[in-house]
Amino acid sequence: MSELAQEILKLGTAGLICLVLLWCLYKSEQREAKKDARIQLLENQLIESYDERIVAAGQIAEAMTSTRNAVEALTIEIRARALR
Repeated sequence: MSELAQEILKLGTAGLICLVLLWCLYKSEQREAKKDARIQLLENQLIESYDERIVAAGQIAEAMTSTRNAVEALTIEIRARALR
């Protein structure tokens, strides 16, 4: 038998149970780390999406303002031509 196997056998039942519990805790921590990374990724995507929507709303507001100004200028020009 290998030295590792002999050392594990020396631990007895309680030692083996402790090893199994430690392994389960290690795996659980790995799953939690993966979940945390996924949550962070989703939060980053949400923030980026929100920022993009804010920029798009600003662009729409600018377009509406320039359209309103163009319509006002056109209305003034039409009125001026109608009065001639």
